[in-house]
Amino acid sequence: MFSLYLVVFIGLTGVGIIIPLFPFFGEQVGASPAEITMLMAVFALGQFVAAPIWGWWSDRVGRKPVFIITLAGSAVAYLMLGLAETVPALLVSRLVGGLMAGNIPVAFAAASDVTSGEDRSKIMGRVGAAFSLGFIFGPAIGGLLAGPEPQASNFLVIAMLAAGLCLFAVIVTIIFFKETHPRERRSAKPVSLRLISLKGAGRYLTLPVLGALIGVNFIFVAGASMMDSTFALYAFKEHGFGPSDIGFLFTYMGVVMAIVQGGTIGPLTKKFGDAKVLRAGLFVYITGLGLMVVATGLYSVLLSLTFLTVGNALFVPSSSSLASQHAPGAEQGAALGVFQAAGNLGRVLTPAFSGVIFATYGTTAPFVVAIVLISPTLLLIALAIRQAAVVSVEPSS
Repeated sequence: MFSLYLVVFIGLTGVGIIIPLFPFFGEQVGASPAEITMLMAVFALGQFVAAPIWGWWSDRVGRKPVFIITLAGSAVAYLMLGLAETVPALLVSRLVGGLMAGNIPVAFAAASDVTSGEDRSKIMGRVGAAFSLGFIFGPAIGGLLAGPEPQASNFLVIAMLAAGLCLFAVIVTIIFFKETHPRERRSAKPVSLRLISLKGAGRYLTLPVLGALIGVNFIFVAGASMMDSTFALYAFKEHGFGPSDIGFLFTYMGVVMAIVQGGTIGPLTKKFGDAKVLRAGLFVYITGLGLMVVATGLYSVLLSLTFLTVGNALFVPSSSSLASQHAPGAEQGAALGVFQAAGNLGRVLTPAFSGVIFATYGTTAPFVVAIVLISPTLLLIALAIRQAAVVSVEPSS
């Protein structure tokens, strides 16, 4: 599993370099706040389209080839990003990047391949921690390179570094990653591509527990994307934080997330179960959004980010673990791809208008909308827990 953690860490370090600085890439080519958040939506659109396909394909050919192709494609996307001089060029680079970033469910499927029972949440938490470590080093590196003033930043160098890290991850994958889904474990009749169509995704929505979890993931990520897509703009315009400041804020979030996912998610899920940890994560995240609305300076922003990060760190591995537990056995990659795609659809929808809300109603308005969107998921999770209890007793009835 160490090779999987390493591949995820290196790949996400490249992502982490770009994410907190992307609004400044957009401003450099003359994009407005609304256009910047739309560009983020285009990235998520690529993930939404690609995640089920990569998951389906990894069920057929294995996880390793998918990692190699998507990491190499990400390197190309970062090169395009660094060379972009217009909004349309930036759009194309973000679309390609999103298509290649649709490999996230493959990482969780690889973890699911080699784990079962209580160990699954722990291992998925460690995969999440590898993601988080990428967001510790990536934003710190990007912030150092960008400096305090956006106008003086060399974004081509930053994008080239991200591309280089992706190519390094390709090399690590080829040399060290051992296939977790070998040929003999693949179905003799591979899952049909039709299962990742809208009709196929609808089939997963009708399954007990899994359908509710897909809905929760969609709503949670849609709400969280209101914050994610406007936070850098908010921090810059409301508190005067420059690229390096924002990079280090993301690094702080990565540290908190790595601690939670790497050290506490296993014991928490073992003691309380995935469903209760998931519900706690939602509550903590909503609290963090409320704190962001009333934040007045650096320390209050850090407090809010702590709650937001802990909530997200509890949500991601516990929801992924529950989804894998209730997915059809031969369709782990495809089912998790649909689960991930639901979140990516949320990332497409809300950033499409979060910039308009930001510009029209104020810098904290997107956070208020996020609270309204995410709060109903607490009820949906309660229904999912009830479904899980019913399903668990059915075989003995």
